[in-house]
Amino acid sequence: MSRKWIQAAILIAIVAVLTACSQSAEEQALAGMENAETVFGSEPKEVNKSIGHIELYLPAGYSIEKGIDDLNYTILNGKDSYILFVNENETSDSQLHYDIFKSESTGKIVQEKTFQSEGLFGFAGVVEQSEEKYELIANLGGVKLSTISEDKKLDIKIQEMMEIVKTVNVIE
Repeated sequence: MSRKWIQAAILIAIVAVLTACSQSAEEQALAGMENAETVFGSEPKEVNKSIGHIELYLPAGYSIEKGIDDLNYTILNGKDSYILFVNENETSDSQLHYDIFKSESTGKIVQEKTFQSEGLFGFAGVVEQSEEKYELIANLGGVKLSTISEDKKLDIKIQEMMEIVKTVNVIE
């Protein structure tokens, strides 16, 4: 009798794993918006990197390189690359990047969510660029992080992106 229970438990586990792995990009994007909102409303992670005139938190496995100027940086995580844009002239409640996102998105906006709290404005967005390619954006005031990603782990990537932008600080 216990052998049948073990087989049933293994079958249920396999079905659960397959179901979780087959989340659509839209479902992942929606979960990513919820994750980003949670991060936005929480205390920022502790800064662990500095480069150029900024300091920030990077999750394990991430690295950062200077970009073409003091406003642009490249963040790497394995085969994924992200562009970090820091406009120190924009305040933490600036909606400039959101307005640009809404007016100039080149693909179909799959999900988007704005966040406001005590002088802060941010948003996260997922834009379908082509089949299985999505632009992910996390923004807080004048800090914008974006990447092009396949339709895998969008929810986790958006969360980590918001964790990063929430901590960017310009060093005077």
